[in-house]
Amino acid sequence: MNTSMPLAAGRRQHILRALGVTSYALRGHRGVDALPSSEGDDTGPVSCVLVMPEGCTERLQRLVMRVMQALGGGFAGAPRAVVKAGELETPVPPASAYLAFGEAQARALGRSLPTEVMTAAEVVLLDEPQALLEAGGKRRLWQAVSGLRRHWRETAETE
Repeated sequence: MNTSMPLAAGRRQHILRALGVTSYALRGHRGVDALPSSEGDDTGPVSCVLVMPEGCTERLQRLVMRVMQALGGGFAGAPRAVVKAGELETPVPPASAYLAFGEAQARALGRSLPTEVMTAAEVVLLDEPQALLEAGGKRRLWQAVSGLRRHWRETAETE
C-alpha cells in the first residue's frame, strides 16, 4: 500500500512554486490579467504563436496541440503558423512569445516579423516536433515553457 504524509498548505505551495506549477486556485486568485491573453483581439498581442514546419504529420500536430492544452494559460489555443520553403505561409499576429519548432522556423520568423515586434517579443527556439515523441524532447519543451511563464509572471508583477 502506498501512503503519503499530508503536507501543510504553505509547504505544498512552496513546492509547487519551486516546480513552476500554478494551481487553479491561485490562477483565479491572481486575476485574469496575470498572464497574457490567448485571445487574438485588437487590443493587444496574443500570448504566443506556434511556428511549425511544413512536413509536420497530423499525428505530430495533434500531439503538439495536446501538449499546449496541457500547459494551459497562454498556450492553450495558441494560433499556428506554418513555414513552407523557408518562408511563413501567412503573416503571423503580434504576440508576446513565439515558439519556433526548429531553427529553420525561427529563421523564417525572423525574416518575416517587423523589428518592433521582434524586440517586444520572446522567441523561444524548441526542438523539431518529432522530439516530442521522446522524453528528452518533452523535458526540454517543459523547461523552455517554464522559463517563459516565469518571465510573464515577473512582467505582470512589475506592471
